[in-house]
Amino acid sequence: MRLGAARTSEGIRMTSIASPIPAAPAPIRGEAGKGITLIAAQILPVMAVVSLFPAIPRLFAQFGGHPQAGLLVPMIVTMPSLCVALFAPFAGAIADRFGRRPSFLLALAVYALAGLAPLVLNDLYLVVASRGVLGLAEAVIVTNSSALIGDYFGSQRHRWVSWVGVSISIAGTLLVAAGGALADISWRGPFAIYVLAIPTLLLALLYIDEPARRDTDKTAPLGFPWGPALVIGAVTMATSILYYVEPLHVASALMAKGVGSSTAVGLIQACTSLAYIAGAFLYRRIHAQPVGVLLGLAGILTAIGLAMIGLATHYPLAVAGAAIQQFGSGLVIPALMAWGQAMLPLEQRGRGMGIWATAFFAGLFVCPPLVGLGQRAVGGLDQALLLFAAITLVLSLLSALFFRTSAARH
Repeated sequence: MRLGAARTSEGIRMTSIASPIPAAPAPIRGEAGKGITLIAAQILPVMAVVSLFPAIPRLFAQFGGHPQAGLLVPMIVTMPSLCVALFAPFAGAIADRFGRRPSFLLALAVYALAGLAPLVLNDLYLVVASRGVLGLAEAVIVTNSSALIGDYFGSQRHRWVSWVGVSISIAGTLLVAAGGALADISWRGPFAIYVLAIPTLLLALLYIDEPARRDTDKTAPLGFPWGPALVIGAVTMATSILYYVEPLHVASALMAKGVGSSTAVGLIQACTSLAYIAGAFLYRRIHAQPVGVLLGLAGILTAIGLAMIGLATHYPLAVAGAAIQQFGSGLVIPALMAWGQAMLPLEQRGRGMGIWATAFFAGLFVCPPLVGLGQRAVGGLDQALLLFAAITLVLSLLSALFFRTSAARH
């Protein structure tokens, strides 16, 4: 067995991403419907964040008189991701215990209700509370949809996780634009976007069924394989931190290098996100490579991109660097997701993908303070970007060496 983890007398050994997990039954009933539904579900957590970015000034204008506005208004945007980071493993364990379909459908319904709630709420505390409920639903949606891709599609999961990356990139750009247009109408406007969760719920009712489980008395592992899960979690969190360096800081870098407006920055970011799509399509072509090769290649691209942004004295070189970084990200995110799906059997995949989601979303919160520490240590954003480029390069080479060597033993 080349993919995932093999239990031997020597313990658990890491292997290549290329080998198949137990294949899904063939043919897959309603394959396209299942895939589209799960892609739509994966977009929902992105929608919870990016659709509100343009509304932040309007939210401060609405609630600025509140004594806790400085704390609570940003939490309207960040609370859902925080809840995913904290509760995804528990959501995965619930799905493994009680079934994917019921928890998935309930979470989609709660997501729609909580997402639309600020359309009628006036109290800032209640708005933040609704975002917390939304985040709990997100935790279930993320873990279930990620696990179900592995459950349904087996060795064909690579095709669908690459489409997840492509779809999230396109949807993120469109949702920012839609959120901005609706924020011009009212501070409540962007919350109307959550109506899109309702078609996803209807698709889930039609296409999502409970995956067939093996006879757990005979074939299920005796315990949860914490070793492989924690290794994937650690690699995913490190990758997430390095991934978010560019999206969270490139706007400041571009403005410092001559880009004159926020509109221009947004347009540049939308254009460089096309490179993410190209990276996701490349993953479809080379997914059979060992995970170490994929992580190494993506890390080298990310390091080159960050170094170009840090070294640039004018914005054209920084834009090229951002595109290269996004290309690497489009390759590594689906690779990490497929690796996580492949490491665990169906009966434990929900909890495993919960750990994966926690690690990935935690990177979003850890990245800004780490970059801030880097700036203070080396004297500025450009220097910090060069520092993180060097760290990324070292880690990518180490991961390529370790995981490629491990895979070669099998």
